[in-house]
Amino acid sequence: MIDTQSLIAQSAAKIHERNGGRAVLHGDVAPDSYWDAIIENGLHLAWASEDAGGFGAPLSEVAGAIWNMTPAALPFVETLIANKLLELGGLELAKGRASYAIGAADGVHIIPFADAAEDVVLFGDGHIAHYKSHDLECRAIDSLSPDADGAADFSKANPIKCAHTNISLSNVEAIILTLRSVQMAAAMDGALSLSIDHVSAREQFGRPLSKFQAIQHQLAVAASQVAAANMAASQACAALSNDMKSAWHEAAIAKVQIGESIEGATSAFQQVHGAIGYTMEYDLHHYSRRLWAWRDALGNEHIWAQKLGDDLAQKDSNKLWRGVTTGVW
Repeated sequence: MIDTQSLIAQSAAKIHERNGGRAVLHGDVAPDSYWDAIIENGLHLAWASEDAGGFGAPLSEVAGAIWNMTPAALPFVETLIANKLLELGGLELAKGRASYAIGAADGVHIIPFADAAEDVVLFGDGHIAHYKSHDLECRAIDSLSPDADGAADFSKANPIKCAHTNISLSNVEAIILTLRSVQMAAAMDGALSLSIDHVSAREQFGRPLSKFQAIQHQLAVAASQVAAANMAASQACAALSNDMKSAWHEAAIAKVQIGESIEGATSAFQQVHGAIGYTMEYDLHHYSRRLWAWRDALGNEHIWAQKLGDDLAQKDSNKLWRGVTTGVW
């Protein structure tokens, strides 16, 4: 479940409204006042347990906060993920902007929001390591997203803290894919609202675009894709809240479903907007570019469909139906 009405989610909505809007969408990085408000309200620590120094908020409420701040050019989700990894490793939480990477400590790995992050958490080889971003050699990489991903070389840097952990790669993937699924569903929902507003206000041949059957059909298709994405994200959140170690399947399913939904939905959004949807001055590309980038991050829906198929092929055939229908393997 994604709770957009909780106290935490409403706080996030107010922060976004007061510090966000078009200024955030059209800036390369959100203003400092935006992040300062997140720190002041402790939202960057919301998902971490009280024992680790966080709020211990349920994922449903944290997901609502993510929903209400999407899209914004700041590493809120990345910081939540980084702090969850630090907690799982028994390490001190990051106090400021943070991000994460996956891989061995002697390699080059992708960091979301590389330019903005002050701390980077690396998971790999059964270890969680905490680095300061200024100790990493990082170069910008081409990306559809405006959020400045980077490739960092960890081989020449020393972590400030490192810990062994018994969590697996699939556990970490479940965390990342689930929070990304919430972001993607939220961005699709925002783009749908933007599209509805546009066709309601724009007139052609003496009547609003929303009155044309072809436009109605396009938005109906997009709305069905958005609904599917919302359900997939909600299911992934519920699974991760219940048991992180068995949440991988729902997270992977969400990745596949939302990846497929993005294709149909963004195509409809662009078409109903016409030429204005392709301009840098209009807001739509801030949603669509991030959606396309998030869809491909950690592998697109085709790669994850293959992973799901390979995993299912190894399951006990007598338990397959129960697993597919109930999520219990």
